[in-house]
Amino acid sequence: MRVIKTAVLAVVATTLLSAAVYADGQRGRQGPDRGFGGPGFGMPTPMMRVERMAERLDLDDVQRERVENIVTAAKPELKALREQFRANHDALKELDANDAEVQNIAISNGELATEGTLLVMRIRGEIHAVLTEEQLAKLAEGQERRKERFERRQERR
Repeated sequence: MRVIKTAVLAVVATTLLSAAVYADGQRGRQGPDRGFGGPGFGMPTPMMRVERMAERLDLDDVQRERVENIVTAAKPELKALREQFRANHDALKELDANDAEVQNIAISNGELATEGTLLVMRIRGEIHAVLTEEQLAKLAEGQERRKERFERRQERR
């Protein structure tokens, strides 16, 4: 039963990360065939997110620099995880569904998903340590608004 749960988690994680990897690959394309056809579309880069956070939370220069340093320091770890997911994804494309290696890749993807979750939470904790109580409250309010919007959209379906 545990193997099945791990395999399902790995497939879900692979699917989600594959979409992120694909979007990341699309970001680097140039010219008229660049996704939706112009800048501003697609997933925001980490530094775009830092800028938006800085504006919304009114970060001072020191806070902004510290957050940028946190994000920059985490880039190699995030890149390594993406590359491992990409390698697993590519390997899965070459295998038959009944191949024994599929289970090993599924387990690996589950472990990578765990590593990714822990890494993102560590980054979040480091960023939260830079913020004031007021900024943390404002951040929580924004997260609550996004959650409510998401739930309203889900109700319409």
